[in-house]
Amino acid sequence: MRTWYGVRRLYEPRFQQRVLLLLVIIAAGYYAVWSIAQWVGLTPAALRFDFVNYFGGAQAAAHGGDIYGDFKRSWGTEAWVVAYIYPPFFAELLAPLTPLGLVAAARIWLIAVHAAFFGSLALLLRIHPELSRPGRRLLLLGALGFMPVYLNLKFQQVATVWLLLVTATLWAALRHRDGRAGIFIALAASLKVTPIFLIPLFYRLGRIRLAVMAGVALVALTATTMLASPGSWQFFTVVLPRIGLGTANWDNGSIDGLVSRIVQLSPNLLGDNTQTAAKVLIVLAAVVVIGVTLWQARGVGPAANGWTLRLSVAALMTALLIASSVTWQHHLVTLLLPLATAIAWMTVRRPGHRYGWWLFAGYAMCWIDRRAFPLPANLQVHGAGEATLVLAATSVKLLGLLLLWTLLLQMLRQERAAALTQPARPAADAAA
Repeated sequence: MRTWYGVRRLYEPRFQQRVLLLLVIIAAGYYAVWSIAQWVGLTPAALRFDFVNYFGGAQAAAHGGDIYGDFKRSWGTEAWVVAYIYPPFFAELLAPLTPLGLVAAARIWLIAVHAAFFGSLALLLRIHPELSRPGRRLLLLGALGFMPVYLNLKFQQVATVWLLLVTATLWAALRHRDGRAGIFIALAASLKVTPIFLIPLFYRLGRIRLAVMAGVALVALTATTMLASPGSWQFFTVVLPRIGLGTANWDNGSIDGLVSRIVQLSPNLLGDNTQTAAKVLIVLAAVVVIGVTLWQARGVGPAANGWTLRLSVAALMTALLIASSVTWQHHLVTLLLPLATAIAWMTVRRPGHRYGWWLFAGYAMCWIDRRAFPLPANLQVHGAGEATLVLAATSVKLLGLLLLWTLLLQMLRQERAAALTQPARPAADAAA
């Protein structure tokens, strides 16, 4: 079949580049049309899911009120997902927009979300200069065609801002600008708590000055926002303990979500010890996933400042999505950093086709939404067959995350092995 004309052209590098370019243009056109339609059709009804809660928290912050008042009044088994659950810094950030009204503030925030997305892509291309022209086009195609990107835009979420700050952290760290990297980590951890694990990661990599500066910056920023917003200490005493319990919601793609769904479907699986065993399993899984990532994030010689640094940050970003108490699909926007790092690494190392298929399988599984499967529309499960189908269909994203995580860890191991054998090579080979 490879000798047929239509099929033969697919194996020509020049033709492949043209096809990739055409697909990128089509994806960019769709992104533009979709974004314009969203902008024109932005109404209070369209903002009822998430931004209205951000706006309410910002209004409370602007007037010295309790930004977690709705959270405390409405919290129940699932009600916490419709209240303001972010650190106080986010509410203070949006507070200046509150005099404009809900829709106008949402439009400005939506511009910021778009800007963060394209700013992240630009930084990713700068961080990974090894990307060839087809590699850059492949990354842009994967980003513009990634379902979580559009879900993030639809709900005006913070994932692209989070991605921009983490990418900026990596950019600054690679250039040994420890002060800027520390500030970026503090800002990222003040929007989403999980980036705080970047501090022990950099400490593990020997970047102690950067880790210390990040810790100092985070403490200073947290203290400032808590002083500016009275009562915001409740984020640590009320909000975090409650949202840390996770949720059995079918859209939760973390290990916590899977275990919670198993307990919900089989509450007497282990008798009276079911709940206790589930909590222990969740905590143990988080410790193992994050702990293994931090353990593998160790470089040898200058490698710690090159590929090891990039692969370690990429692996940690993936691990945090796996171990988080709640991982919605729009959070997976942050996978664009691991994807870019993996593509760039494969461009340089050329490890074989199986790595490419491995990466594609992980990407595809993170793209797929559970609504692609014939699950009960009323979210009611009847029988063991439906329960098995629900558990399998709602765990596809988790499987994709695990594939990406193990792939990045494998790349880290190869870099460490190459660094250890490098001194033993002849001088001519090393120079080459």
